[in-house]
Amino acid sequence: LNATTIAAVTGPQTRYLPLTDAKADTGIPLTAAAGTPAGAVGIARTAGTSLQLVGEATSASAKTDVALWEFDLPATYVAGANIPVIVNAIVTGTGTLTAASTTITVAAYTEAAGVETALTVSAAQEFDKTGEILTFTITGTGLVPYQHIAIEITMLVTSASGANTGTINSVAFKA
Repeated sequence: LNATTIAAVTGPQTRYLPLTDAKADTGIPLTAAAGTPAGAVGIARTAGTSLQLVGEATSASAKTDVALWEFDLPATYVAGANIPVIVNAIVTGTGTLTAASTTITVAAYTEAAGVETALTVSAAQEFDKTGEILTFTITGTGLVPYQHIAIEITMLVTSASGANTGTINSVAFKA
């Protein structure tokens, strides 16, 4: 059996991106503190209890925080197939959310020889205090197995009053 045969038989597999592998938008490692470096999520871990990426707390304001992963598409990826990206996220806190302005956006890029090229990804989606599993689609046109890509997730949390924080519980893609 080869990778193409396995992909044809099993279909796309869900592949979770390790939260601790996320980087700031600039590509540098994350810290525990959201906003360090500016605009980056923080890694929040309590051993045996929880592991999440947490954004900055709002204070009757808007906060935008980003996480970036880069990886190679697996051997089993079917060339040209769209790639679903699944983000499990929630907003916590007691503030009053501005729903239309509390969103998650996914961007994706191919990377070759130090040059990034933007891929087409479905539109931003709202998330809230009930928690959401959001699915975005990267258009697969021109993509091939082993291609190096980057996925960037941007959380925008806007509160009309009080404090709220965006949290990413998991990120996965299907290929």
